[in-house]
Amino acid sequence: MRRTQWLLALAAGYVDGICLLFLGGVFGGVVVGNLVVLGVAGVQRLPETALRAALSVAVYGGTTLLARRVAPSRCLVGALLALCTLCGGWMVAAHDPRGLTQLPLLALAAIAAALQHAATREPADSPVTTVQQLLPLGCIPVGAVSAGLLLDHVPWIGPLPAVLLVAIALVVGSLRPRTVAAPPTRHREPARL
Repeated sequence: MRRTQWLLALAAGYVDGICLLFLGGVFGGVVVGNLVVLGVAGVQRLPETALRAALSVAVYGGTTLLARRVAPSRCLVGALLALCTLCGGWMVAAHDPRGLTQLPLLALAAIAAALQHAATREPADSPVTTVQQLLPLGCIPVGAVSAGLLLDHVPWIGPLPAVLLVAIALVVGSLRPRTVAAPPTRHREPARL
């Protein structure tokens, strides 16, 4: 599963870049960032921004709770479906969602982000170190920069790169090396004197 974390981190950064640039200036998957935006929007009396931040936090949190008992591979398939639907909404919005059109697309981005996060959870007995968990996070800014650069030149592409990254992660995650069963051990009788 560790191989897929790099791809999913790129996809998450890309989708958060889309959310910041086109879906109301909030994050799809960074709950802490959205809570900060929610607080600032409340003080600055920006109800539309507060609504978007609250929606993203609520959808992400609800999806995370629902995905706790779902297998990681199914979470990844769900994230892929949410991103494909986001692509469809992006086309319907003519590559520039505005107003209330942003809300369902933001909800889809939050669903996809939560399911991607759920897909990367490690089993409780996994020997993963904190460093191994943090290294893929370096891909998030790369994904965000890619969204900023790519959508500035070809806005019609929208969330398609994130769809491709998650699809590749799904394929890579399913390619597990076959393990060969160890031969049964024979118990030897202790030597008698």
